[in-house]
Amino acid sequence: MTEQQQDEENPDTAELWEADDARKRDGDTGLDGTPVEEIEEERRRRLAPENRPENAEVDNTDREFDVEKGMFTDEDGYEDAPKLYPPLGEGGA
Repeated sequence: MTEQQQDEENPDTAELWEADDARKRDGDTGLDGTPVEEIEEERRRRLAPENRPENAEVDNTDREFDVEKGMFTDEDGYEDAPKLYPPLGEGGA
């Protein structure tokens, strides 16, 4: 018995296999059956710079975050901000 056959006996996963099979039959679609091209176009529209709120931060990968101060190192007031949180590894978590 294959993994798919075993999962299809479980009602919780059978639906997932059926959806996956439908996507394969119908071409490239999202989980809800929406064509991938439509999903990508909606994503481009939502992420377009002209649709972002004023002062919205979109990509912080080039920024350094100070976990002790709880803010990015390039933020206004960073130099004067107090350390509010314990260093990583010392928070008891």
